[in-house]
Amino acid sequence: MTAKRNHIAPFVWQICTIAALLALWQWAALNHPAPHLPTLQNIAAGYLRLWHGDLLFTAIIPSMSRLAVGFFIAVAVGCVLGLMLGYLRELDPWIRPVLEYLRFIPAVAILPAALLLFGPTDTMRVFVIAFGSVFPVLLAAIDGARRVEPLLLEVARVERLTIPERLFRVVLPAAMPSIFAGVRIALSIALVMMVISELIAADNGLGFYILRNQRLFQTANVYAGVLTIGTIGLVLTLALLALEKRVLAWHRGWRGLANAG
Repeated sequence: MTAKRNHIAPFVWQICTIAALLALWQWAALNHPAPHLPTLQNIAAGYLRLWHGDLLFTAIIPSMSRLAVGFFIAVAVGCVLGLMLGYLRELDPWIRPVLEYLRFIPAVAILPAALLLFGPTDTMRVFVIAFGSVFPVLLAAIDGARRVEPLLLEVARVERLTIPERLFRVVLPAAMPSIFAGVRIALSIALVMMVISELIAADNGLGFYILRNQRLFQTANVYAGVLTIGTIGLVLTLALLALEKRVLAWHRGWRGLANAG
């Protein structure tokens, strides 16, 4: 009973803290009216408007489509290239210097160049999202591939598996815990790059919606857009954690057996 109470106590404190902050915001908005401090009712109304009607198709869905494509490309490229570099170490001296150079270029700095290359198109925005979020997955895949048990690789050689078979049947499963850690980091970066890419020469998306309402001094809608991005990030993170828990169930079982042994 005591353990259960200790588990619930932090959650109760978190709820109380959030409720206190919201109450303080509402009190300040009602007693000290200011353009930058809308009431919670106005923010909530703007938030609900975003999730139905035309705004759903002009703000949320375009952003989610770009995020999904760019994030998928980043994960696919990061996994494939990372596994190859981690397993085929002879490639490292040839490719690693280029990757390290690109890794230190801020993703935001690539936006003007992408705008020149692709114009103000969805291709440009997807490229920026993918470029910004690929490196956490790539580095995690390299690290995971290099941590594979040598015994597993030796068994693969004895079984005469080809290099692609070794990568996808031995190295990839063993590297999945590291890859998922990189994917979680990449998701947050992808959300940031999604918004930034929509602040320039865009005519739809959440970034464009927030910027337009900021220029129109519709502050409640600005906060509503920010909360919507937070909601999307939270839902995607929970979905990713659920997927990770399901995919890596074997890993937790194997680790438990190893510790028991």
